[in-house]
Amino acid sequence: MEEIQEKIFELYIQRLSGTLTADEEQYVQQQLQEDVAFRTQWEQLERTGTELDANNFLQRIDSAEVLETIREVRTPGTGRKVFALKRVLAAASLLLLLGAGGYLFFILNPGRKAATTAGLVKPPHKAIRLTVGQGQTVELNHDSTSQTISLNSTTLNNGNGSLKYTSTDTTMNMLDVPAGSSYRLTLSDGTEVWLNAATRLRFPFHFGTAAREVFVEGEAFFKVAKNAGHPFIVRTPLTSVQVMGTSFNVNTYQAGVVKTALVDGKVITRNKENEQVTLLPGMESRYGNGKGFSSSHFDEEEVLAWRNGIYYYYNMPIPRLIEEASRFYGVRFIADKSSLDGKTVTGLMDRNRLEDFLSDLKTTAHIHYEASGNVITLK
Repeated sequence: MEEIQEKIFELYIQRLSGTLTADEEQYVQQQLQEDVAFRTQWEQLERTGTELDANNFLQRIDSAEVLETIREVRTPGTGRKVFALKRVLAAASLLLLLGAGGYLFFILNPGRKAATTAGLVKPPHKAIRLTVGQGQTVELNHDSTSQTISLNSTTLNNGNGSLKYTSTDTTMNMLDVPAGSSYRLTLSDGTEVWLNAATRLRFPFHFGTAAREVFVEGEAFFKVAKNAGHPFIVRTPLTSVQVMGTSFNVNTYQAGVVKTALVDGKVITRNKENEQVTLLPGMESRYGNGKGFSSSHFDEEEVLAWRNGIYYYYNMPIPRLIEEASRFYGVRFIADKSSLDGKTVTGLMDRNRLEDFLSDLKTTAHIHYEASGNVITLK
């Protein structure tokens, strides 16, 4: 059903932007006459588009220019696409039609001012904490400030939101990344690990002679260094992931659920009963308590966008949006349930643009807010 709705939406966008082919136009006309569900959704899109003057807005969009702007703003210094080209117009229309947030509107209409929360929202300062095996806790900067810290047989080199170290210590350590932050570290074997907000990683400074093991709660992306003689194992509260050398994402944010998305290489993920699933590139496994494993294809741009400080959400109920936004921005969101019951929203969050996120909710989803200290109330 979701794929059908998306198809109708894409056809409507093409009609607005003047890119609908003759065959596609004929298909639309036929569906409007024969398919009640198609006609109902199409008419709803037309009504909303008319109210928000979507046609005029889309006619002013240069798709190539928008794509390039998104690249420059979202991923400075890289050529990695955040949106596939076919989604550019969809993103532009989403902000008008489905409450997707006004990010494109902001970058295409620089004269528009976002509502300012400066001085109202005050995210609490939460340091990234490293607790070493001996129990000592070290606070790590996650800005451009460089730190060199000596701990017995270990030397820590921290700066620009990442940690490297030299050590012979094989005891386990705990790295805690708070809500509103992200962090990166390079393990002793050369494996690179990106940690998302509200994530905890247990790891040794130096791997022993057996398998290389780490433990993660939250969300992390691993780029594992190859070592055929020493398998790399990522353990979560519910599963384990065994690899030799590969790149994959692990997400345990949702209670009772673990998602493992493989970018390249090959992994085997198991539960505590030793049931297992083998993943190939482009596949994501989902393990749920009482439900077992399931696998499907995933969109790499969406799943890994958090590494660039971006989070996408689709038809998300307000209670879950509050949970995700609180973790993503590091401030507390609450809701006036009486006015938001049953409402869902679609859009994106940019970790550096909290003001835009709030303004987008107000402008496109008619969700107002009040900010005080580090608490934001949606209503």
